[in-house]
Amino acid sequence: KNASVFLQELVEDLQLEEHEAEIVRVVDGDTIVVNTKDGVEERVRLLLIDTPESVHPTEPEQLFGKESSDYAKEILREGDVVELEVGESPRDRYGRLLAYVWIDGVNFNQLMIEKGYARVAYVYEPNTKYLEEFRKAEEKAKKQKNNIWSIDGYVTEKGFDMSVVND
Repeated sequence: KNASVFLQELVEDLQLEEHEAEIVRVVDGDTIVVNTKDGVEERVRLLLIDTPESVHPTEPEQLFGKESSDYAKEILREGDVVELEVGESPRDRYGRLLAYVWIDGVNFNQLMIEKGYARVAYVYEPNTKYLEEFRKAEEKAKKQKNNIWSIDGYVTEKGFDMSVVND
């Protein structure tokens, strides 16, 4: 084969599959930026999870916000190829793509819950495909007092309550 044919095949091999995307950066524990197959840069909000704030325009950083974000950055590295399972209702009111992110066959959204870096949240039909698995993972993280669950009363129905955190 000549070099140009070889290079062409190499480029084709690098083409992303239909639901694949390349990590551009992790914004925080529940939001990432990816490049899609079409070369479009998309901001992706991870479905059914909420992590403490680490970079919010109006909110202060919350406990475990940085740890949650750092963990996400450790798992989802720039250039990694992930699979996006986009929600049945594909976008939120901010225009972000809503998705479950799979890396090496692992549901990253669920991993964040298992590690105690995220709570199950923003449960809106029809985007509830893995709700049962996520709730089980949350129960387990709660029992093990992982991270966000290590301080009684910190995780609430509405989010995270910094008032229970002793400085």
